[in-house]
Amino acid sequence: MRFRNLCLLASVSFGAFLFQAGLTLSGALAQSSAALTGTVSSTEEGNMEGVVVSAKKDGSNITVSVVSDDKGNFSFPADRLSPGRYTISIRASGYILAGPKEATVSAGQTAWADVKLGRVGGRDILPLLSNAEWLNSLPGSDQQKQFMTNCVGCHTVKRILTNPHTPEEYQQVFRRMGTYSPGSTPVRPQPLLPGPRGERPPIGAAEIGPAANYLASARSAIKRASSTTSSSSRARPAAPPRSS
Repeated sequence: MRFRNLCLLASVSFGAFLFQAGLTLSGALAQSSAALTGTVSSTEEGNMEGVVVSAKKDGSNITVSVVSDDKGNFSFPADRLSPGRYTISIRASGYILAGPKEATVSAGQTAWADVKLGRVGGRDILPLLSNAEWLNSLPGSDQQKQFMTNCVGCHTVKRILTNPHTPEEYQQVFRRMGTYSPGSTPVRPQPLLPGPRGERPPIGAAEIGPAANYLASARSAIKRASSTTSSSSRARPAAPPRSS
């Protein structure tokens, strides 16, 4: 009887081991399967870490993004990309996608993309900057820039600093922006209704003058810096920026 119980216990333990092994193996296979994989590199930096690689299927509104590792490798899980043709895009400060810009995913197979980036500088880098990168690169203190965080709900920081305005014109812009509702866009502005709530000043009346002067001076500094960078890059190779 005792021997029978020992045999039964051994059978249960062995079955549990096989079950656990099966789960581990299936999990490993699921992790190893990828719909699209590859490396990200540039002439200036070689294989690049921290680059955001995105894939958007033709006809879809969904974009799936992954980040390259310390060896420049990236991988899209098979359960995130269904078969089809995808447009590839990247996000890395100071770089643009040189190619490939498309990839085709097939069922049961792993597609490969050797993503190459090209460095940009001077004024060419301005359209690539995010709102946070704009704010971080501007001269001045955080207190001087703080009012611009009220602007990004409707438009980008780039729109503020790439349009030529004098301090007086910036003040007019502030007043006009105060007549639009939150969430308006340049393409579809939403004026506030007349009445006691018909104005929503994005900045206090006492701060309008200093803020307008700051924007005008910051824009002049950006223009000088981008012109200098463009001239320097034509004269000699610049030190490669780090990827973000």
